[in-house]
Amino acid sequence: MSASTNKALTMPLGGRFWALWSASLASNLSDGVAMIAMPWLASSLAPDNAAPVALVAAFGRIPWLFLALPAGVLVDRVPRFTLMVASNSLRMLLWGLLAVAVFFGWVSIPLLAVFAAAFGALEVCHDTAAETAVTSLVDKEGLERANGHLRSGAVVAQEFGGRPLGGLVLALGLFVPFLFNVGALLVSVLALLRVRATAPPADTATTRQAPGGSVSGPSAATGAPRELRGVGADLAEGVRALWNQPLLRAVAVVSVFVNTAFATMLSTQVLFVRDALGLGPAGFGLLMAFAAVGGIAGGQVVAWLRAALPHGTLPVVCLTGSGLLYLTVALFPSTPVVAGAYFVAGGLVLGYGVAMTSVRQRITPDRLLGRVNAAMRTVTWGMSAVGMALGGVLVSSLSSFLDQEDALRAPYALVGAVCLGVVVFFGRGLTRLVRENDV
Repeated sequence: MSASTNKALTMPLGGRFWALWSASLASNLSDGVAMIAMPWLASSLAPDNAAPVALVAAFGRIPWLFLALPAGVLVDRVPRFTLMVASNSLRMLLWGLLAVAVFFGWVSIPLLAVFAAAFGALEVCHDTAAETAVTSLVDKEGLERANGHLRSGAVVAQEFGGRPLGGLVLALGLFVPFLFNVGALLVSVLALLRVRATAPPADTATTRQAPGGSVSGPSAATGAPRELRGVGADLAEGVRALWNQPLLRAVAVVSVFVNTAFATMLSTQVLFVRDALGLGPAGFGLLMAFAAVGGIAGGQVVAWLRAALPHGTLPVVCLTGSGLLYLTVALFPSTPVVAGAYFVAGGLVLGYGVAMTSVRQRITPDRLLGRVNAAMRTVTWGMSAVGMALGGVLVSSLSSFLDQEDALRAPYALVGAVCLGVVVFFGRGLTRLVRENDV
């Protein structure tokens, strides 16, 4: 490895980054609790009907499809840490109101769906700002490490902290998880206020030269004023910035296929575990733990892999490995095979996400980064919502002429085929574009 590579792998990330990491950890702990508490509450309101539970989940995802682009405009117009503080403060208020509604028996499926949509909208603003603000805290050489730490921390908080805690505090009462979330988000807000309070003045912030000669840097992230135009014009500029950049356009196209296929698997995997593997809730939780541990490992080694592999090949390696593993699950659906595949695939999927996020942060001018991130999230999360709906349709359609167990293997086969198909048709071009643009 070169001296610059060794420096990128060992240089400290700084106290402000670790304060952001702490805020992210607390926020994701809240999200993990919600992943258990919200569907559990929905199922208690409609115990004999799966449709209302799916409705609440869908309402939580819909904002990513319709609000991500406007949120990107907001991120590029206002101080990003202030937006994150405001978003989490409003989420605290909403969790408190929901706890009151549950305690007094006022909650219903329609009201829960409205709360889910509101939480989703605030999550769009917070997460888009967070992904954009990283570049103001970390040099571009350290982005893989920073993003890897953030993603790994999110997995730990959600899977090993939030979900088990959600199950435990539910035993104390249906309203208790929502009170817990108020406390978790308070910790997040306090950490974000520390980051904001220690921000350097905009006029002394260091700038960096972006591809194409555009100057970008922390000054934009700390709220330096810029000329405001109409929202439509800002939206169009962000979408054009993504589409006109060859590498970002290629990643967006790949995401349409991969994320849609992956979501079909996510929406039906609990049935696959129950019916095809014959496992109960504890077994399902253990499989999710295998995937989570793999994700943590992937987040920690992605910077090293980027340095060790030939330049530009990391995304293709991750896609190829993921495709082969999910095809293996479809062909050999036994618990040991699935557990091993989940562990390795968890690391590859998170590694691909970290790699592509870091590249996007490096090559996008800072003044456009919020909108470009939002446009990419519209593609990835929006297609996830579509894929989740398609997953149920796919399995239901196949179940009319296949056994239920065989039909539930189809989404895994689809994910594997799509990942490998992307590698065959786009892999060489994707590697070339990374080499040309991420310099």
